[in-house]
Formats: sequence, structure tokens, C-alpha cells
Amino acid sequence: MDLGIKNIKSLFYIIIFATSLSACKIDFEGDIYTSDLIDVLENRSQIDIPMVVSFQVSSCDEDLYDLHSTLRDYFLEYSYIGCEVGNDFMSYVSSRVRVPINSSQDDFDNTDSLIGYLVQEFDDGIYVYTMLNQLSFDMLSNYVESQTFQSLDLSESSLIVNVHNDLRYLKLSIFPGFVDGNPTVFVENYEMEKRDILTILNSDSSAAHLQIYGWSPIFYIQNNEI
Repeated sequence: MDLGIKNIKSLFYIIIFATSLSACKIDFEGDIYTSDLIDVLENRSQIDIPMVVSFQVSSCDEDLYDLHSTLRDYFLEYSYIGCEVGNDFMSYVSSRVRVPINSSQDDFDNTDSLIGYLVQEFDDGIYVYTMLNQLSFDMLSNYVESQTFQSLDLSESSLIVNVHNDLRYLKLSIFPGFVDGNPTVFVENYEMEKRDILTILNSDSSAAHLQIYGWSPIFYIQNNEI
């Protein structure tokens, strides 16, 4: 009986240790207005939009001062919201930040933002991408690993975009992921009336693509519907 209890305890500690060495997770949720996309594209300007970032920590009871000081350097603005346990029973620090929408890769690279959005026009429509500053990501990942022995990994991260249509009727073609909670495996078309909102959640493959290549497509607005 004692041997069985010892084995159970050993298994428990192995599970805890393995969990502690798993990759650190960071989630993003941004709000995009269709009029901002058109404005950035037509004026070749930059618009900064709000985003909520949730960063995994070992406990909400730990001293988070160094983490906040570090994260401030990776966004245009940074404001702490709170810390709570998520649905996966892990602790997450949530912060409200601002990130850019740009019309060129160079413009995004010149910002101080870890993440942002790129809007570009092609023959079939206006494309919107999630952008990642890979140099900044590597620096942040190195910091995380030095503090926690965990690597920072986007492959299981949630990248949510709430698309607000404040223009007239349009059609969106959305790349595979989840749209309003429904899974898609092909590019799907959606009609949006004025004031409609669609919530897009990335697929695991698009998050991994973002980490490896620094960009990932979200959707495009069909040109003949603008």
C-alpha cells in the first residue's frame, strides 16, 4: 500500500514538473473597424487600435512588477487590467494595450509593437494580416525563458479579432479558423451589414505560421463589395 502511495506521489510530481516546463502562452484579442482599414490604405497612415493581451504566469500571487516593466516595452501603450485563473486552470495577467494597423511591412517594422495588423490591396480584395515583430518576439521569449525556464510559444495561443463593420454592406472572405465559434477548414465568405460584428479566432497552424514567418492572413474584403 505504501509503495502504491509513493508511486502516485511520484507520478503527481512528474506531472507538475512537466507542466512547469511546458511552453508559456500569450493570447491576443483585438478590435478592428472596417473604416480604419480603408483609412490606413487610402492615406498610407497608421492607426493605433486597442487590444487585450493575456500572459501566462505561474501564479497571480507572485511579484509581477518586472513582468509589467518588460511588457511595456513591447507595445505602443500598456495598462494592467488584472490577473485571474483561466479555463485551463492556469493564471493569466491581462493588460490593455494599443497596437498599429499599417499599410506596409516597413512601417510596421518601424513601430515598437510586438504585434499589429497589415492591410494591403490586391486585385481580388483588401487583405488583412496579423503581423509579428520576430526580433521583439525572440527578445521577449529569451526574457521569459531566463525567468521561468519556459519558452514563449504561439502555436497554442489564441489570436482573436473582432471585426466591426462601420461601413455599408460588404463581403468578407475569412481564412480557416473559427468564426463566431464555428470551425472552418476552407476560406469562407460572410456577408456583413453595417454595425455587424464577426469574431475570428485563428487556427493553430496560422498561429504557428505567425511565429515562424512573422505574418498570418486573417481575412480579405472582396473588392466588388466595398
